Amino acid sequence: MAEDEPGTRPGGVASPRTALDVEHADGREAERVGGRGGASNGERAGGREGGRAGDHEHAGGRDDEGGAQPSPLERRLASFAQAVGIGAVPPSIAVGLLFYFGYVAGRRRFAEFGLDLDLLDLSTRAVLLYGSEALWFPLAALFLATLLGLWGHVELARLVRRERAAPAGRGRVLTVAGWALLAAGLVLVARGALGTLVPDVAATETPGTSPVCLGAGALVAAYGRWLVTWRRAHRQRLLERAAAVAVVSLAVASLFWASASYAVAYGRGRAADFVAGLAARPEVVLDTTEPLDLGPEFAGVTETRLPPAKGRRHLYRYRHLRLLTESGGRLFLIPADWPTGPRWPRVWRGGGTLVIPYDAGSRIRLLPYDGP
Repeated sequence: MAEDEPGTRPGGVASPRTALDVEHADGREAERVGGRGGASNGERAGGREGGRAGDHEHAGGRDDEGGAQPSPLERRLASFAQAVGIGAVPPSIAVGLLFYFGYVAGRRRFAEFGLDLDLLDLSTRAVLLYGSEALWFPLAALFLATLLGLWGHVELARLVRRERAAPAGRGRVLTVAGWALLAAGLVLVARGALGTLVPDVAATETPGTSPVCLGAGALVAAYGRWLVTWRRAHRQRLLERAAAVAVVSLAVASLFWASASYAVAYGRGRAADFVAGLAARPEVVLDTTEPLDLGPEFAGVTETRLPPAKGRRHLYRYRHLRLLTESGGRLFLIPADWPTGPRWPRVWRGGGTLVIPYDAGSRIRLLPYDGP
C-alpha cells in the first residue's frame, strides 16, 4: 500500500491545512525568495561597484598615458644617478679613490723637501685627509660642468623637438651648430693627443690641460655629430651604442688623468704654501746627546754646545728649525730659512730635511711665534 503524503488523509483525500502550517510554509518560501533576491541584489550591487572601480582604473590609466612621459635622457640620467649618486658608491671604491689621490698629492708634496712618501710611513687616515683636500676642486668643477651641460642639452633638445615638427626646410641652425661643435671637439681631441704624445708640451702646459682637452673634445664632438644627424634615421644602433660607450670611457679615463695631474700640482702648491709660512710657525729647539754634524744644506741652523752640568745629558742645542711632520716615532725637521728656486742649487743654500728619532737621545721644545 502506498504511503500517503504528508498533509493528506488516508485514501488520498487532502487534509485541511491549519493556519500554523500556512504560516510555516509562507516563512520557508519567503526565506527562499529573500535569499535569492538578496544574492541577486548583492551581485548586481557588486557588479555596479566593480564597474565603477574599473572605470576609475581606466580613467587613471588614461591619465597616466596622457601625462608627460620621461624622455630617454631622463631615464638614463635616473639610472646614472642611481649608479653614482650619493650613498650609491660602495665605500671601498670611495676610500680607494681618496687614498690614491691622497698618495699622489702627498708624494709630490713631500718630494719638495727631499722625502719619499714611503719613507714617511704615514697612517691611512693622514693619506685619506690629503686625498680629500686634493679632490674638492675637481669635484666642484665636474659638478658645475655637468650642470651647465645638462642645462644646455635641455634647451637644445627642446629646440630639436620643435624643429622636428616643422617643415623639412628648417633646422639649418641646428645643423650649423652641430658642425661647429664637431669641429671644435676634433680640435680639442687633437690638442689632447699632442700633449699626450709630445712630452715637451705636457711638461710646459697647465696641469690637466691635455686630459681635459681629450675627454671634453670627445664629448663635444659626439654631441656635435648628434646635432648634425638629428634628422637621419639611425639604423646601426649597435655601432651607435658602442661609439657612445667608447666616448664615455674616454671621458672617464681623461677625468681620472686630469684629477691625478691636479693632485700633483696641488701637492706642489701645498709645499710652496708651507714654505711661505715657515716664519710664522713655532720654532723647534732640538737638544741632543751627540753632535749632528750638519752639512751645508742646513746652513741656517745654529749649533750651541751647552756647558756641562750635573744630570745634564743633552749637551748640543740646535735652533732655527721647523717641524715638517711626525711619523713612526720620528721627527722631520727643516731649516726655518728654506730657500726657493731650482732643486739642486737649493741643497747647497740651506734646503735639507733632518730626521731625528723621537727617543731618549733627543729633546725638543716648541717656541711660539712672536712676530706680528
